[in-house]
Amino acid sequence: MDLSAVHIHLAINHSPLYAELFALCLIIFGLWKARREFVTAALVVAIIAALCGIAADLTGDKAADFVKKANPPIAGVDTKLIGEHDDSAGWFVIVSCITGVLAIVALFIGHRRGTRPRWLEVVIAIAILLCLAVAARTALLGGRIHHPEVRAVSS
Repeated sequence: MDLSAVHIHLAINHSPLYAELFALCLIIFGLWKARREFVTAALVVAIIAALCGIAADLTGDKAADFVKKANPPIAGVDTKLIGEHDDSAGWFVIVSCITGVLAIVALFIGHRRGTRPRWLEVVIAIAILLCLAVAARTALLGGRIHHPEVRAVSS
């Protein structure tokens, strides 16, 4: 089987969304129950989500080129929607990388001091929530490219 950037993009494009959702659940539970190991796991998952977002973004341009140049055109694909999805994906990469860097800082502080400031963990929880919102928007816009059932109804 010949794996191209299109195949890779389709295989990993949901991972940032689900990783951010998992990170949010872990960090909320960890903060609520004061369980440091859950917060630590959430920080690691937030870093992984950023890496998944980068991978999806890097393969997205080649996937977009393939879809735009497909001959014959792929049935049901609206290539005019790719640009907005690409812009949103760029925002996700920025927000998730900032969150990932904050998570790395928090892990480093926790390793050096033995404890992390609770305020930093709360800030990261809010950042993860923001990442999840941007990831959800990016996923919706990506889905609209090929799934007419989720396209906005125009009047």
